[in-house]
Amino acid sequence: MPRIPTSLFISNQLCHIPAVRIIRSNRLWNYLILALLIYVPVLFPNFGQIGSDLIMATTQPGKSSNITKENPPYSADVPGCSIIAGETLPRAHRKTYKDGLLKRPIDAGDEVKTVFNFLQRSAARYPNEPAIGSRSLVKMHSETKKDSNGAEKTMSYPELTSFKYMTYSEFHELVLNLASGLRKLGLQTGDMLHIFASTSPNWLAMSHAAAAQSFTLVTAYDTLGESGVQHSLNQTDARAMVVDAHLLATIRRPLEKVSTVKYIIYNNNSVLQQVNAEDQVQKLKDAFLGRELTFISFDDVVAMGKAHPCEPTLPQPTDNFCIMYTSGSTGLPKGVAITHEAFVAGAAGMHGTVANTVSNEDFVLAYLPLAHIFELILENIVIYVGATLGFATPRTLADSGVRGCGGDMKEFRPTIMAGVPQIWDTIRKGIQGRVQNSGLIKRTVFNAALSLKSSLVQYGLPGEAILDKLVFGQVKAMTGGRLRFIVNGATGISKETAHFLAMVLAPMISGYGLTETCANGALGSPLYRPAPGAIGPPTLSVEVKLVSIPDLNYSTDTTPPQGEVLIRGGPVVREYYNNPEETAKAFTTDGWFRTGDVGEWDAEGNLRIIDRVKNLVKLQGGEYIALERLEAVYRGSQFVQGIMVYGDSNHPRPVAVVSPVPKALASVRGGPDADADVADLEALAADPVTQDAVLKDLVRLAKAAGFTRLETVVGVVIVSDEWTPASGLVTATQKLNRKALYEEYKDKIQASLAQ
Repeated sequence: MPRIPTSLFISNQLCHIPAVRIIRSNRLWNYLILALLIYVPVLFPNFGQIGSDLIMATTQPGKSSNITKENPPYSADVPGCSIIAGETLPRAHRKTYKDGLLKRPIDAGDEVKTVFNFLQRSAARYPNEPAIGSRSLVKMHSETKKDSNGAEKTMSYPELTSFKYMTYSEFHELVLNLASGLRKLGLQTGDMLHIFASTSPNWLAMSHAAAAQSFTLVTAYDTLGESGVQHSLNQTDARAMVVDAHLLATIRRPLEKVSTVKYIIYNNNSVLQQVNAEDQVQKLKDAFLGRELTFISFDDVVAMGKAHPCEPTLPQPTDNFCIMYTSGSTGLPKGVAITHEAFVAGAAGMHGTVANTVSNEDFVLAYLPLAHIFELILENIVIYVGATLGFATPRTLADSGVRGCGGDMKEFRPTIMAGVPQIWDTIRKGIQGRVQNSGLIKRTVFNAALSLKSSLVQYGLPGEAILDKLVFGQVKAMTGGRLRFIVNGATGISKETAHFLAMVLAPMISGYGLTETCANGALGSPLYRPAPGAIGPPTLSVEVKLVSIPDLNYSTDTTPPQGEVLIRGGPVVREYYNNPEETAKAFTTDGWFRTGDVGEWDAEGNLRIIDRVKNLVKLQGGEYIALERLEAVYRGSQFVQGIMVYGDSNHPRPVAVVSPVPKALASVRGGPDADADVADLEALAADPVTQDAVLKDLVRLAKAAGFTRLETVVGVVIVSDEWTPASGLVTATQKLNRKALYEEYKDKIQASLAQ
């Protein structure tokens, strides 16, 4: 037998860790797979291009294998600060001590002072490199399906072209023409330009065009209702609106009550547009006869600018870049006034944290709402480094959402992908569903490999790459096969989902931030894996401290210290637009922003978010439960698409409201191959057998997570409605609208609590 390469034993840890600790499960399959992974490449060096060199490969992301892995602590107390009772000392990323908090991107110098500078810099450095990728609609496919009652339902699926790309030079030219067209149209320096549209290359181009001519952007989620749109128009006195064709009907009533808008620029080439833009425009023209209101298409504005070019009129760093309206989950949305210097500092802080692991060779999928600060910052970081953006939609991400072509992930083949907890939960459940239906042998091998890789990662042992090649290759192919790391852009993801995807798909990092802090707060790095549930240290642009909340029993004197998270630094804005009362509540006189989130520091210097102050509920016995923490765990159930935990001071324990996964719910009655439609769901939701199955699964998860009796739900309300932003039950970023959900299901919730 050939001698096993000594490179297998490069780590001294292997000599000191008993085998039973290396492979916790002690399952025979783990040992068999481990033997195969070691001996097959040795006995057959050419097997699948896997040799001894691959044994030492890792899944550590980055362009180069010589990137140094970082070690804790990742943050430290800011020196020179006075100790204040009831507060921790401010903490900052350890990299900030040499030059202080970042205000501009690393190596940018004076090249980047305002938002348009991001694009100017990269157009000069990478003129012929691909900047923007997008797809066009070929046609729509219709499919008719029958539910178990024989009722027919027609579903539509798009067929899309392959990705077509604009170079940085071409995108820069588009933005300049667009900016010139806006000037020619009649907009003046300082005018407000309102965008009410879905994420697209045109949205991003419009934001840079506004920045190039010193117009202030006003952003609103494309799912914002009429009242929210009207509020954002009234408060900002917007002179122009950019609207997707399918949203033109939504702006009619708001326009009736707003007199400042003079120009409607409609996007006439949305990817999944299924309305006739000209017909919608004509209806609005007829409705506003006699009013000074100009309608013009996006393409015509570009053509106008090309015919009448003008030089950029760049803003000052202290000028407002945009007024970004929040999703309004707790009332009317607030307009966050974001200056150019705050936005640039926000991009600098996030980029600086991961600068060693990203480059102009990366391909980043763009599909989250650009009206959300995280996506807008992310896309501008991609532009700054000269990488490539691929625009997609949540509907067409996977192959299952399209016909006659591949889904956006497979076609674009991203190297980096960002998402929110609901997206990641859906992907995890999709993978697990395929594994469950793959047969006993494949299922056993997959689960054993998952257990084995977890052990290898935990102890820093080699062999990850071989498992990825032999076992997880098909899973990785679902997203194009090139992912180096994935980013969770919101709190509330379960430990199980984060761990599962990190093992079978790509390492996951998490970020924490708010609109008021330009998405800065804390961010992990691909160069290390924080403990489960931890996010990472503060970004390189901010410092963070915790303040005790005595009424809720959170104290900075405990171990670990806990309290409300406060953030200060360049990315922190100064005010809510025209809202001094809310500004005074949220911002301190010395520059700290009160987030309303409860956090703690772990031993490695990472921030962990426990819950929101508003989501801490006192039960009948006086004890508090953290709703978001509970929901993050319960969302891991195979039955759960969406979940809200509800409790109040009149009852001793909480209940759960569940929007179910139809097929999983149907499987309770009909076996693993059962399917369900909305018509079936209404009956299944009311079925005591399915209710009992869902409740038992939630209790199982609670027990596995170590929940107390008070944190374990005692009842479940299953509803047949899908929770979408259009229904008002969740926001555009999939945050629960608790007030709306409670009002919708109040009777059922109270009945469940009374049982």
